[in-house]
Parts: sequence; C-alpha cells; structure tokens
Amino acid sequence: MNELSSRHLSLSRQRSVHAGLASKASGTTHVTVTSDAMTRLDLTPKFDVTYLPRKIEELIEQTEKLLHRAILKNYLRHALLEISGYWEQILAPELTVPEPIYRIAERGQVHVLVGQAAVKSFYRQVVETRTNVMAARTLNMCVGDFGVVTEAVWSHMTPAAMIQPGELEAVSDPEAYYLISHNIMQNFAYTQDAMLIGERVYDDPASYQYEKLEPGDVVTPEMARAQLELFLARATLDSTACQDPSVS
Repeated sequence: MNELSSRHLSLSRQRSVHAGLASKASGTTHVTVTSDAMTRLDLTPKFDVTYLPRKIEELIEQTEKLLHRAILKNYLRHALLEISGYWEQILAPELTVPEPIYRIAERGQVHVLVGQAAVKSFYRQVVETRTNVMAARTLNMCVGDFGVVTEAVWSHMTPAAMIQPGELEAVSDPEAYYLISHNIMQNFAYTQDAMLIGERVYDDPASYQYEKLEPGDVVTPEMARAQLELFLARATLDSTACQDPSVS
C-alpha cells in the first residue's frame, strides 16, 4: 500500500472510531452512514485513468433529463480528450463556446484564462510537459442545468523535472516520476445547449501528497491514451442538443 492510500485509510479509520465512540457516554454506539466520497475516502487501489470515465458513464446511465445527459456526454468527451493529449479537439465548436473562461486556483494562486488563445496555450503546455495524465481516486459528482460539479482526490503523473523548487524537500532523480495527489473541487459551466462555457477549479493547498513511483508504476501519456481509446471511441455527443432546460 502506498503512502497516500495508507494516509487516507488511517483517516477513514479515525473517522469510523470517532463516529462509533460519539455516543459511548450514553451507552449507545452511533455509526455515521454516508455516500460522501470525501468522508468515506474509499480510494482506488492504484492510479487508474479509467476510473473517472467509468463514473461519468455510470451517471449518464442514471440520468434522464436530456439537457443533463448532453452536458455529461460533453464532459466525458472533454475529460477523455484532455487526458489522452488530444487537447486541440477540446476547443472544437461542438464542445466549447468561442470565448471560454477558465479560473484555476492552485495553492493560493489563481490563473485566469480568457479566450481560445489563452486556453489553447494552457493545454499545449500541459501536453508538452507530459503532465496530462491524471485520474480521480475517489469523487463526488453531480449534474444540473448549470453544468457539472466534482469534488475529488485528484492525482497527476508528474515528471520530476516539473516539480518546482521548494515544492518537495529533495528530488534526487531527475528522471523519476512522482504521483502528486490533492483534494480538488471543479465546476464545469455549460450553456443551455450543452456547450462548455469554462472551468472553475479550486484546490486544497493543505492536502498535497507526493509519492515517488517505481518505473513499473508509471503511466505515460502514450499508455494513458491507449487505455482510454475504447472509452473515447464510444464517447459520442447527442445528435440534437436540448435548448430548453425545462424539457426532460
């Protein structure tokens, strides 16, 4: 078991013990039952780029409202394109509005990206630095007329060369890969015809964890693309968008 999983397992046990002992003084034992992923912290056993698309597909199957299904299908295709490194297709007119707006908060610093040129530059840099391989380890996700919100333990495959000075005490092997994990909240906003308006992403600076990976545990961009190929092939958009949010 890696350091991240061990830490969250310990936290889960602490929560369970706390819940079980909460009513000890009154002679009863109360156990908290919840579906909140960030309370349960049932992490995937290992880094898995297919976990997020599988969860989105499950939510699509459970969703009846046409607008919500169209939004989720857009969101699914967006996620698959981003992780697979096909960033140019994310900004295609059938997926994204002409002037997207991104607000990405990272450790107290907010990056504001306005317009296609700024967003393209962001995605291009992610792919060129080989930091596009990412996965949720557990998550809450919901869809509404406004778009999609997720809260997750989020992990990035990160080359040692991309770790900033002072971010980690010692990076002895410049060729190594690290798994950087943290808690994140994301709001993807959509139009009433299921087009992405932009992203608002907020992280928890106190939650960052670093794990140096053995070579056999590294998932490269090429490997991630291969693992997501079948998901992407079936991630089609609705042929007609639902423009009236009251239509189900």
